[in-house]
Amino acid sequence: MREMECWKQYGFALFPRAVTHFYALRYLLWVKELPVDQPYDIHHQYLWDIRMHEPVYEAFSEILGTTALWAHLCPGEPAAVKGAICLQQSVQVPVKQWSIANIGDLFIYNAEECRIDLDAMPDYSWLPMTYFPAAPDNRSLLKERLRSWKASPNQAYLSARGNKLLGSERW
Repeated sequence: MREMECWKQYGFALFPRAVTHFYALRYLLWVKELPVDQPYDIHHQYLWDIRMHEPVYEAFSEILGTTALWAHLCPGEPAAVKGAICLQQSVQVPVKQWSIANIGDLFIYNAEECRIDLDAMPDYSWLPMTYFPAAPDNRSLLKERLRSWKASPNQAYLSARGNKLLGSERW
């Protein structure tokens, strides 16, 4: 697989069309329509639809070498391997081997090897989308994840995979 060769050699991989245009555009429209004073909800259905999307999950599972993953929800969670979904057409990814990402492409990179700041890219170019190996024995982290879920005004519908990615069910 070309993506894994690139991961091993350069510390990044680009997974084309990991997310359908529908999911990417629906999320983008939602974010652009948010009032300036309204907080961003990490548990909105549109985000969880992308988190639960099988190709996104499978890409991270392959890179991280485990099927037991949690979706990254807040800054206190471990994430040496990061990812983002491209929300625009033809965005250059500034890495050793320049790549072009298109809407729905998933870019995963090792933050310790690739010094890249996707936040510095033009507005609405990327949706951060990161997973890390599940840590069900880390009771304080699990408690915080479930607390943020219960406090959300827009609890999404979660599939069986979604409940596992949240941590409300064990892998």
